Amino acid sequence: MLKRISRIRVIKFNSLGIASVFQAGDTNEIDMSVKVFAVQRSLSTFYHNEGSFNRKEYQIFEQQAVKPIPETGVESAFCHEVPVIHVRNIKIQGVSASSVFHAGASSIVRGDARLKHIRQIQSPRSQSPAKNI
Repeated sequence: MLKRISRIRVIKFNSLGIASVFQAGDTNEIDMSVKVFAVQRSLSTFYHNEGSFNRKEYQIFEQQAVKPIPETGVESAFCHEVPVIHVRNIKIQGVSASSVFHAGASSIVRGDARLKHIRQIQSPRSQSPAKNI
C-alpha cells in the first residue's frame, strides 16, 4: 500500500459514535463492530430480572454478518506524483455506530452494527398521576 501524508486544516465533529473511527492517513485495515440492546420506557420502571440478557431470544445478535463478495479480476495501477492528501475544511454532524470517516487509502474496511431497540411507551392519559377526589 502506498504511504501518503494526510493534511487536514480544520475538522469539526459534533458526534463520533461508539465503535466508530476517524482516520486521517493510510491504513491497512479498519474493523468496527458494535452490538447494542436498548430499552426505552416512558416511566422509570425496573424489574428484578433485568440485566440478564439472553442473546438467543434476539436473532439479530446471533446471525452471521452479510459480507460483500470480494472484487476479482480487476487490475489497476496508480501513480501519485504528489503523495499528499490535502483537505481544507470538514464539518461533520455525526459518525454513527460502527462507521468510519477516512481521509486516506485503505485495503480492508469492515463495519458491523446490530441494534435492538425496544420502546415501551404508554399513552399520555395513563402517565398522569391519579387524582384525589
